[in-house]
Amino acid sequence: MKKSELLTMDRLTATPEMMRHAMNDTPLIIPGYKETREQYKYDLYLRCRVQNDILKVSLFWTANMNKGGNLPIYEVYFSRAEKRFITYDCTYNRWLDSKLDRLEWPQHRYIYYMKVYINRQTRITIRNYLGIENGRLSDLLNYQLKIRQEQLEQRHKRETDRWDSDLAQTPPLPKDWSRWVDKVAIPENYIFYHYKKGGAKTGYCSYCEKEVPIHRPLHNKEGKCPCCRHKITFKSIGRAGFFHTQKVYFYLIQRCKDGVMVREFEGHRTYRKGGYMTPECYVHEIRRMICDKNAIPQRAYYWGLYKQKTFRWINGYINRSGWYTDYSGMVYGKTLPALSKRELKKTGLLEYVRGNKCVDPEEYLIAYEKRPYIEKFVKAGLSRLAKEYVKGRHKYGCDDVPLSIQESSLTKLLGIGGQELKRLRKNNGGSGFLNWLQYEKAYGREIPDHTIAWFCREKITPKDLKFIRGKMSVPQIHNYITRQMSKEHMSSHNVINTWADYLSMAKGLRMNTDNELVYRVRDLRKRHNELVKSCQKYGENIVIQAGRILEEYPHIDEICLSLKEKYEYGNEQYMVIAPTGVEEIILEGRALTHCVSNSDRYWERIENQESYILFLRKSSEPTKPYYTMEIEPDGTIRQKRSILNEQYEDINQAKDFLLEWQKTIAKRLTDEDRSLARQSRMLRLEEFEQLSKDRVTVRTGTLSGKLLVDVLMGDLMENAA
Repeated sequence: MKKSELLTMDRLTATPEMMRHAMNDTPLIIPGYKETREQYKYDLYLRCRVQNDILKVSLFWTANMNKGGNLPIYEVYFSRAEKRFITYDCTYNRWLDSKLDRLEWPQHRYIYYMKVYINRQTRITIRNYLGIENGRLSDLLNYQLKIRQEQLEQRHKRETDRWDSDLAQTPPLPKDWSRWVDKVAIPENYIFYHYKKGGAKTGYCSYCEKEVPIHRPLHNKEGKCPCCRHKITFKSIGRAGFFHTQKVYFYLIQRCKDGVMVREFEGHRTYRKGGYMTPECYVHEIRRMICDKNAIPQRAYYWGLYKQKTFRWINGYINRSGWYTDYSGMVYGKTLPALSKRELKKTGLLEYVRGNKCVDPEEYLIAYEKRPYIEKFVKAGLSRLAKEYVKGRHKYGCDDVPLSIQESSLTKLLGIGGQELKRLRKNNGGSGFLNWLQYEKAYGREIPDHTIAWFCREKITPKDLKFIRGKMSVPQIHNYITRQMSKEHMSSHNVINTWADYLSMAKGLRMNTDNELVYRVRDLRKRHNELVKSCQKYGENIVIQAGRILEEYPHIDEICLSLKEKYEYGNEQYMVIAPTGVEEIILEGRALTHCVSNSDRYWERIENQESYILFLRKSSEPTKPYYTMEIEPDGTIRQKRSILNEQYEDINQAKDFLLEWQKTIAKRLTDEDRSLARQSRMLRLEEFEQLSKDRVTVRTGTLSGKLLVDVLMGDLMENAA
């Protein structure tokens, strides 16, 4: 149908008979929620004509006809040859593809509730042209719905035909597939017996499929079949009833036209009461993944509900149900040797299957595409390490183990030597074992295998023992932890956390933590609790935090004490004082609830003498936190912040004092201070340039959304003295 030709068809207006009926129709006034509505005997009048094998249906609105209008509001065109329809909106002069029930009708009426006037001849014309049962308006809508359904099916078919063509390369199942599924893929087997006084002597083994001798069986007790030696569960026939085995997953890998197809199945066995010798085996294929000639995954299909209509194969990866569900299963082995000579030769999948009883080949090939070095792990006999990298690097802590993936040599890839590689293979070590071997090589002190194995079982990494590194050897640390575990009845991680907190408090209390009598106390918990009592001045957690800061930045206390003579100054209104050490800075940060005590960048700047932390106080309240300032060595003020990292209007009253303070300390500066100030200024400008480039914004407070560099530049007070 061409729109230009449709518009040349004869215009159908309302007939005199239709106009007479409509003019004589007195409407009823129906009250509504917002406005009243006129209700006529008929809502619509319909007239049609067939011209050039096109059916034209004109729809007239009764309310318009009642006022003398004889033109239609819609003209609907049908082509039975093309199985199409289109509507012309006579009111707005536009073409619409909508069905009758989707058109905009006056007064927001629904076509399903309209009463329509159609004379006998019009009904006959519509019925004969469309080949429908009647010629009513609802029949026209049903015809439109049928056309839409056929169009939708054709559109879906264009999509599904490509999938079906792709899956036509699926090979047939092996001849012994059903038996392999029953005997290998579904591992649960049973011995059924009749209960007898004194114990049954024989039972039926579901694997052997024959009577076997048994000795004193108990219902649901596990054991082994004396004939086939398979693990079985005893089932008393009188008590077994209806039951089924646990659902399992299993895989079939076959060669196909494009390369390799990995097929995933799920299945179980069902035993019905009285039919234990003839169980029903249910097997359903749920996924197919097609790989290329190099076994690289290309596309996948899953069995599911397509468009909420029918179950079929659908292109894509469906989300696995259950985050922690393990989809590993048995793999049909007879097809693997031939595939491993060609398509799977460089993947190591055959060795991976042989090294693990149950695997997920799809998971392995996807991991192999991202991390090809897994093949080296598998072929070197490092099955556990390979499995961890296949199952999830983050889950097993593999992300913390550095690998040189650009290296071709396995030892260089792992960052260990040949002897360490032999030990890793011998102990079937995973990423945790490898991490300890890398640590051993870096520090040049051998760690016994049993010690590493213990750390791996306890999930302790070298990073966890950073606080004691350099003071004790790893075997000594191992022995100390095990003794404390036995003595204090604590877990290994509780011992480590208590030990780390104890040493942090000791550092915070300025104890000599390099003394063996301090870091290697006999009664750890007792000494920990004693230091907690000694920390009452500041609080245990503050001392622990201070100890950890001083462990990394050991000169901060010394630097803070050196600031007093040079930077402290005051008058009757305000005063600038220097902190005595780490604890006072932490207390200041907590009192004003800002980030100065919780950000490593400030500690690093103090340690490098790039900037210092000073306190602005009111002279009337010298001990009450007011504003915290970050200054450069020449007195340039980078930041001044109060409660919640904000600046308030009262800071403007202190600006004259701050300028006076800058002039005063300028006279005290040494050449070394000015040299440090020049370096600090360069670093500040580089930081501002990077912040501007990255367009970093403030995320909280009254300045939220503003560029951080603009805020910092507005806060800057350079010392011009």
